[in-house]
Amino acid sequence: MFRQPSLYILFLLAAALCIAGAQTQNDGSFAPAASSKQFWQAGWDNFGEPINLNSSNIVWSLSNARKLTVTFNLVGATPNKLYQVGIHIFCETPPPAFGQFFVTSNGGTCIQLTRQGVTKKVAAVEFGVVMTDTHGKGSFKVVVGPIASGKYDFEFTARDGAGCNLIGGAGNGTDCFADFQSPGPFGTVTTITVP
Repeated sequence: MFRQPSLYILFLLAAALCIAGAQTQNDGSFAPAASSKQFWQAGWDNFGEPINLNSSNIVWSLSNARKLTVTFNLVGATPNKLYQVGIHIFCETPPPAFGQFFVTSNGGTCIQLTRQGVTKKVAAVEFGVVMTDTHGKGSFKVVVGPIASGKYDFEFTARDGAGCNLIGGAGNGTDCFADFQSPGPFGTVTTITVP
């Protein structure tokens, strides 16, 4: 014969599920274990690059192991094209590295940019490349870390080509234009706090 569990047992199970579904940070706050999703917007350099803004997104999560997992998804972009993806950190003094990736700065200071009527200082971090198929669809996933403790304000970006800030890149600067940004417009940030 089947017995129904008592309300006390159900309460304990619900509490355990709530605790398992959240991560505790050093400041005592809780961050959701689930991923965050952000949609792309037109970039701050190229406003006419094709993209399906309703389907293209960035899915990311930050773990207690100080690792940022990011998946860049493009739909309806230019077919058979390379888009270099990464972040622009808003800062005065850039970190020496962001996880395992080099931070591009101006000799130890963040680079001043004016875009979309806003002036901010930034440092760039290049993660990888999305290569689109014949339908303009592509994705790239990366795990960044461990990341040094601290608070980071940044925008996700997709550049007009591949090679910006990298040895062997095009070297003419056109591959550095931001075709897409998130959240946007320029200066609107995603913030993470790494314990």
